[in-house]
Amino acid sequence: MAEFDEKGLKAHIKSGNFLSAYLIVGDEDYLKKHYTDLISSKVVDEAFESFNLQKFEGKGLSLRDVFDASELMPMMSDKRCVIVEDFRFDSLNEKDYGMMLDFFSDLPDFTVMIFHQKSADFSLSKAKKAVDLFKKFGAVCTLNKRTGNDLLKPLISSAAKQKCELSVQNAKYLVSVCGDDFNVLINELGKICHYAKQGEITKAHIDAVAVKTDDAKIYALTKALMSKDFDRAYDVLASLFRQKTEPEYILGTIISSYVDIYRARVSLISGKNADSLASDFNYRNTAFRLTNAARDSKSMDLATVRKCLDELSKADKQLKSGRDNAALVLVQLMVKLFLLSNGEKV
Repeated sequence: MAEFDEKGLKAHIKSGNFLSAYLIVGDEDYLKKHYTDLISSKVVDEAFESFNLQKFEGKGLSLRDVFDASELMPMMSDKRCVIVEDFRFDSLNEKDYGMMLDFFSDLPDFTVMIFHQKSADFSLSKAKKAVDLFKKFGAVCTLNKRTGNDLLKPLISSAAKQKCELSVQNAKYLVSVCGDDFNVLINELGKICHYAKQGEITKAHIDAVAVKTDDAKIYALTKALMSKDFDRAYDVLASLFRQKTEPEYILGTIISSYVDIYRARVSLISGKNADSLASDFNYRNTAFRLTNAARDSKSMDLATVRKCLDELSKADKQLKSGRDNAALVLVQLMVKLFLLSNGEKV
């Protein structure tokens, strides 16, 4: 019957014409739970939830258990709702699919089934037969991470509901330090609003309260090197070591930062801006990385950036060889990058 992204699902729910079966998948946990709860709340009156709302954990659950629950008549209501979390579609055999086809061909009109796949690694291809049945008789709803304005607008709106003002610029900064997981962003924003009390949320409020991701710390390390602040860069690296961040991950993110810088420098030389470059390289909602790279690398010429990339490549080979102490490799690399940023030879 249908395939929905978030926009399509929102319009579908607003119509009130609910289907009998939904498969909810995607990489945004917050949205999957939000829309699972929203559908169930629209279908079942809160006063009669104990009679008409039934939830199952998918591990070890049989299809027969789900179908039996779906065939129970609602009490004091027109509909009932059955929610199944993380059902193991990949464990079904041909007989199970035959049973599923028979049941889906004659779904009861008084029950709404929601199969909520909480795990982001759920494979549509491995569960293709089940997915095809949902598409034919119900709906497959794919809810992935929001990007761009779709990510920023609800943050700004959530801040307003908490009597705080969050600018677009500071919303982007919040995403840059906390990542694009919406559940994390909403939780961090709640803490920031409580800290700021009322009024405008500033960058200082975000820095004071928000828990920064490892990525944000590593980007701060790179920025410190660009600013010729070796002590700050070393402090960030030491912090990452203390929290046992994988050296390969640290190096990979530093490499990513310098690739951003290289792209930004090339774009400036060729007369392009960061926005057009973000589109060319599919940066999606992380275009701020290029803007920051363009700003932070103004003191470095292209030849210096290339030398930095050479040193990063050498360090990458050292780490992958497994012969050298990983922490020592990273400290030596940081010294080399710092020297290069100061125009010195290594």
